[in-house]
Amino acid sequence: MSDNSLIQIVGPTDNWVLQKLASILVRKLPYASFSAWRPQRHGVLAYYVNYALFEAPSGLLDVGFFTHRDESFEFQNRASAMDACVCMARIYSDWLKQITAKPVVHIPMGFDSLRYRPSLVLGVIGQLDNPRKGVHLVNKLRELTFVEIVTTEGRLPESSLREIYQRVDFVLIPATVEGGPMSLFEGLGMGKPVIAPEGVGAVPEFKGTEHIHLYPAGDPDALVTLVTRCYERKCEASRVVSDRSWNQWAADHDRFFTMLLREHGKAIPVPGPLFRFGLIEELLAHCGNTLSPSTDLSALEIVVDRIAAHLYFDQLDRVFELLENESPQFPILRHLPAIL
Repeated sequence: MSDNSLIQIVGPTDNWVLQKLASILVRKLPYASFSAWRPQRHGVLAYYVNYALFEAPSGLLDVGFFTHRDESFEFQNRASAMDACVCMARIYSDWLKQITAKPVVHIPMGFDSLRYRPSLVLGVIGQLDNPRKGVHLVNKLRELTFVEIVTTEGRLPESSLREIYQRVDFVLIPATVEGGPMSLFEGLGMGKPVIAPEGVGAVPEFKGTEHIHLYPAGDPDALVTLVTRCYERKCEASRVVSDRSWNQWAADHDRFFTMLLREHGKAIPVPGPLFRFGLIEELLAHCGNTLSPSTDLSALEIVVDRIAAHLYFDQLDRVFELLENESPQFPILRHLPAIL
């Protein structure tokens, strides 16, 4: 048996969501391989992503990934015919447990938490060509990796401004002297909160509203503190799914597959001592999460998953070979040995 032939991930090749899910598991489970549409005659377990691909017992351990209930695909019958069921939603695992004696587990659904990371989008509406407009404050905020700043520089037609307001999290007024500005009224009119300097223009006329966040006019440090606080508040929603990464999803599958194989007396490989899921998250945290949330980490993640696979099989020579070859393109990899 080859290293990656223990488990077959059976999936479609239609370039849609289920193929993506199958490919993620193949990439992150070092002992797994992909089989298009139906299982092949190797390995000890076939995992159908999703259950509708199961046609008849394969002679292997047949496990289905149950997405949503759909009797046109014989949801209940297929669940009863398989050796075990994995559900992406708890409501379906609770229901299946009532109708089948087969093992049923809910594995919380993951998502691409490296791609969908929060950033704070600030909109600066109007020109920045005069010192009183506060361009130095805008430049200071550009140093924050979690901030995206959309500026119009007075060049956009009024017909385009509504789209800009709709896109941003906050309207930012960096000026030290203003008559309004108009973005104060327009932003609030669009339902957007405003970050505004104290005592400038018409800002004091809205004293006491929770929708205007004030900072001392012209003070870059105070503005950075306020913007950071706004970002942390936005991040509160993302913490709800902080345990739903693809790596955690794969780790949960690994735990379930390992348990299932042991229960059926199947031999399972012992991972190398340095292997673990979530290596890329460790690497980013070690480096202080200094990359912008908009940075595309997909290529880096693929390399790190390859490194993790070699760690699984305790192939340290291959690990260091990969680090040497890939570090010029991904300098952050030079920090990886420090966390191993």
